[in-house]
Amino acid sequence: MEHVSKWSLGLTAFRLRRDGGFRLFKFGLMIPCFVAISVVSGNGLADSFLKPAAAQEVVTPPPVSEVATKKTAASEETQPAGSPKVPAGPVIQLQTLDEPAVPLDPKTPRTAAEEKQAEALAWFMSGSLFESRLEWKRAYTAYQRAAELNPGSAETYRKLMQIALIQEQPAQAMSWAMKVVDLDPADFEVLHTLAAGMAAQQKGAEAIKFLEQAANSPTLDPLSNWAIRLQRDLAILYLATGDIPKAADKYELLLKVFKKPDEFKLDPRFRNELMNDPRTGAERVAQVLLDAERVAPAREALELAVKTGKASRGNVNFYQAKLLLLEGKPAEALVELQKYIDAQRQSKGREAYELLSQILSRSGLEGELIDRLTAIAEKDQRNSTLQFFLAEKLTDRGDYEKAEKIYEASLKGSRDLKGYLGLSRLYRKQKVADKLLDTLGRGLSQAPPDGVDEIEAEFESVAKDRELVGLVIDAGRRQATAEPRELTFEEAYLVAKLASQGEQIDAAIEFFRKAKEIAPDRGGIVLSDLAEMLLKADRYADAAQVLEEALEEPAMADRKPNLLFQLSQAREMNGNTEGALEAIDQAIRLIPQAAVLQFQKGWIYYHSRNFEKAIAQFETVLRDFPGETRIVRQCQFSLSNIYVMQGDIPRGEAILEKVLEEDPEDISVNNDLGYLYADQGKNLEKAEKMIRKAVAAEPENAAYLDSLGWVLFKLGKYEEALSPLEKAAEMRTGGDGTIYEHLGDVYDKLGRAADAQKAWAKAMEKSRAERLPDEKLLKRLEEKLGTAAKPKEEAKPAGGKPQGVEPTS
Repeated sequence: MEHVSKWSLGLTAFRLRRDGGFRLFKFGLMIPCFVAISVVSGNGLADSFLKPAAAQEVVTPPPVSEVATKKTAASEETQPAGSPKVPAGPVIQLQTLDEPAVPLDPKTPRTAAEEKQAEALAWFMSGSLFESRLEWKRAYTAYQRAAELNPGSAETYRKLMQIALIQEQPAQAMSWAMKVVDLDPADFEVLHTLAAGMAAQQKGAEAIKFLEQAANSPTLDPLSNWAIRLQRDLAILYLATGDIPKAADKYELLLKVFKKPDEFKLDPRFRNELMNDPRTGAERVAQVLLDAERVAPAREALELAVKTGKASRGNVNFYQAKLLLLEGKPAEALVELQKYIDAQRQSKGREAYELLSQILSRSGLEGELIDRLTAIAEKDQRNSTLQFFLAEKLTDRGDYEKAEKIYEASLKGSRDLKGYLGLSRLYRKQKVADKLLDTLGRGLSQAPPDGVDEIEAEFESVAKDRELVGLVIDAGRRQATAEPRELTFEEAYLVAKLASQGEQIDAAIEFFRKAKEIAPDRGGIVLSDLAEMLLKADRYADAAQVLEEALEEPAMADRKPNLLFQLSQAREMNGNTEGALEAIDQAIRLIPQAAVLQFQKGWIYYHSRNFEKAIAQFETVLRDFPGETRIVRQCQFSLSNIYVMQGDIPRGEAILEKVLEEDPEDISVNNDLGYLYADQGKNLEKAEKMIRKAVAAEPENAAYLDSLGWVLFKLGKYEEALSPLEKAAEMRTGGDGTIYEHLGDVYDKLGRAADAQKAWAKAMEKSRAERLPDEKLLKRLEEKLGTAAKPKEEAKPAGGKPQGVEPTS
């Protein structure tokens, strides 16, 4: 089946930026969202979600006309005796000579709340008027004022969301949409819009959550266009995120829509759209159901695809073969697959030859695979997918010479990335460093943007072999000093990345610099990646210097906010708070509406222990960016930690409990709140369950392991507490003063006094090396080191290190 994957850090940045731009990962779905005042389009994901937010011009409502005011005053002076009294101030006149409208003078004056409600309604009506004239900015301002006066009006927030989309302000639109669903959780249309925004931001889990909430709305007719549209989008998203069983459930529903349309209230146009869309048509339904091994409905879908002419004959043979194999009929399956192969079709790509391998295996004919593939490949020499599959099987068998010839012959004509990857695997198995480096370099230079994931996967396989990495570094040095130089930019870059991943920092710096020397026009990108590596290696002074150098590169002008963000982090971690604030303020001036930059400023204040300013900044971010879920969580965690450090534990605890109530599955809050409970010696059984949930999700997270060890210590499970704390202390990201203190406390309880002394001494060493040492921790350690051999009370725990206060990347 087709899989949708995301790329990671590493080669990605180089490959994308080498082509002069970035590719936004998208799920394979199109979710309609608001593109007009109140009409929801079913044609696709709104482009506005893919564009940066524009600056919002503030437009104030028009002032009362001075002429009208003067006319009112004159009318008071000249009105006949006994005529109705016209009050001072602005009046309403439809025409100049009309009698002024006299306002109603109610017997019972309005309350303050009623006055506020009336004013909110007036602003809402003004917004509607401006909206009808397509004066979007004035309408937006009026609706904002209405929302301030009446924050309980979901309809006002809907209007704001719609205009924000029209004005291409996706972040603001998401923020208003969140307010709508807070007030009206059953609004499936707005939930659908939120899902679209999350999908555009590559947040598949959040998109699914909103779609599921929309699909379960009590106001939704389950047989309507809207209901089936939501189910369709869930099908596509489940498939994109690899949840085949759930995807199959939704595709079975689509099959029912196709076979029994009279049971649904769909308009014919939408039903035809579903049938003709390659992501939801009968053939795709059959494919997904086959992947889920649901034979009977898969056969129904395939028959429908054939009947409606929506499947090619060759593909039908392939699907029939899969069906027959699932039904336990490998001999018949082989006959059907052979029809596909004999027609020299390539539509199913590698999957066809993998199916051949499965059929032969089920038939007890595994040994025939290479001979059959060789015979097929001789007849179909232009089929590079087939050639590479054969070469791969030869490599597995250790027949390297034959495999190499097939790869090289195929690559002369196609330069297909698959060939370079296969050849790289062959040289990796043989540890032939020079050819491996050359092949990876050629592959990287030829790779299309959507091939970066595959390059990275092979790159990571090489990086795991430390001996091979050393051989590649040596090969790179030989090629760099050859006359003429043989080392290309791609090869230098690859060696730098491999050295970086192998934590050979000096070698990585050497080859990053060589890459910049070979291709000065790409120097900014190289420097950016070099700085990122230095930040990860905690070489903050070096990172700051490299980032300052990168900022001078003209080609990096469009990435200046990113570089300034990194520079602020490097400077703060190096003790230069003033320089860090200067860098982040420059970035904010460039993109004032970027929530992550605003959060980073708060983090700098937090890290430098300027808690008053940190609190103010985090509160500002919470107010201005309520729709930025991840940043909001970071702010909440950070505020909680600040209050705990200031001694206001109930306030810090209350923030985390609110987050847990909103999202019980959030692993960070499970860790942080569990640790806080453990620190206070309360809710220990609950705390253990919460922390174990976090550790299960991230078993290599040192902070989570420390939390687990600490809660077990508090429960008196000293033997059990030892393993997670020892593991946390040994990790590169762990081993801080608090972890070593906890480890010493456990050793002490187990009667291992000498080990306790060593752990506390290490904690003292680590803590004193901190830029801003924790004086309370130091005092505790001094007491423990001075009295370790004497009986003592249970140690007072140190404050935790929640994940939410780390720099945002």
